[in-house]
Amino acid sequence: MFVGRKQELEELEERWTSDRFEFIPIYGRRRVGKTRMLEEFMIDKQVIYFSADQFGSEINLANLNQAITHLIPSEESGKNFSNFEDAFKAVADIAKASEEPLVFIIDEYPQLAKSREGIADILQKTIDSVYQEIDNLLLILTGSQVAFMEEHVLSEKSPLHNSITGQIKILPLNFSEAHALQPRIPKEVFMTIYSLTGGIPMYLTMLDDRLSLKENILTFVLKKNTFLYEEPGNLLMQELRTPNRYNDIIAAIASGAGEVREIVAETGINSGPLTKYLETLIDLEIVERKMPLTEIGKNKPSYTVSDGLFRFWYRYVPKYKNFIENGHTELIWDKIAADLLEFTSITFENYCRDWLLSQNGNQRFGFIIEEVGSWWGNKPGSRTKGTELEKVAIVGLGAQKGNLLLGECQWRNEKVDVPIAELFLERTRFFSTPNKELVIFSKRGFTKELRDFATEYSIRLISLAEM
Repeated sequence: MFVGRKQELEELEERWTSDRFEFIPIYGRRRVGKTRMLEEFMIDKQVIYFSADQFGSEINLANLNQAITHLIPSEESGKNFSNFEDAFKAVADIAKASEEPLVFIIDEYPQLAKSREGIADILQKTIDSVYQEIDNLLLILTGSQVAFMEEHVLSEKSPLHNSITGQIKILPLNFSEAHALQPRIPKEVFMTIYSLTGGIPMYLTMLDDRLSLKENILTFVLKKNTFLYEEPGNLLMQELRTPNRYNDIIAAIASGAGEVREIVAETGINSGPLTKYLETLIDLEIVERKMPLTEIGKNKPSYTVSDGLFRFWYRYVPKYKNFIENGHTELIWDKIAADLLEFTSITFENYCRDWLLSQNGNQRFGFIIEEVGSWWGNKPGSRTKGTELEKVAIVGLGAQKGNLLLGECQWRNEKVDVPIAELFLERTRFFSTPNKELVIFSKRGFTKELRDFATEYSIRLISLAEM
């Protein structure tokens, strides 16, 4: 079943019928569904599809030959092109001879670029001399190496930059789209499933909606030699020459070390080289660097593991690897299960932020929310070093200055009670903005006492069931 990508597919359809040459790079991390989306787009279209691989240029050229010749008239079908320039020009000849649009896809372009030095110049030369004059050709380059695509295709220093007519970055599925792949799993349970898969379609389809959360995790995620168990290590081996240091860093962050000094303490890596390692992990979209949305008090950047499967794997596997490798996960399941609420709470916060933005335009809140994030830092005015950081889970900036939405998220099995709201209310006083809306989100709802308290202090209460 194919779900999501509606906007991206509509964009490609418009480019396909635009009556002019179009060049669209499509990029996104591995497994995010780029090729599956293109398969959906290619239905009933005339397509030359070439997937580059980690081989030398000769093999990639031979594979490109095969992709092209299936559209060449039979009397010429045995023709081979001795170089990439001739092969690219042959695509133009097919487009010119065709009465319908032609889609030319180079899948995993970074692999081709690494196998053939100067391929971007060759392709750009063909675009300038031939493709630009063809009104029924859509050229698509895809890539899973996000940093490579941004630097060597999309950036101004790339030879290809000026010919690009549009670009699409494929992101993981949002919660609603992902749930459509496993609709029989209850929403509460699926929040944890979504947390550990990160909205990656391939990972989601590997789980079984007939099984419980425990059975899915123990069968498909925490079991030696299964795809999801081996996936993080395999991806790092593909991208990095020496993944050991990166393993230590990811494990430290996944276990709660967010600041540089905390990661240094956990890994023993000095801050200088650590910065370079972190930059690489950010480029791979495994780690994310975040700053508070508003500058109140003393703020420092925080690092989180943004990839769901990596965050799950590195939070639990290093700690319990001997049990997992020996097939004794039942013995440690209770410890993992007790921690899953905290693990999932991060995803619930993100879900609440996305939900708030989705409410713009329906007048549910008193103003349009332009940007949503969170805030953390020392209590404003505090001079005591080493004090515990204060945090507000949701900060929504209004489109007009002076409008601010502040929110608290509670992913717990009990109804939220008054003490949580009192602490939240105290933290909202750090913000001097005149027009504030206050919201508390909850997995399981709210006690009667809290509802009375919320009425008194004008706090809006929203449960998962209402969202």
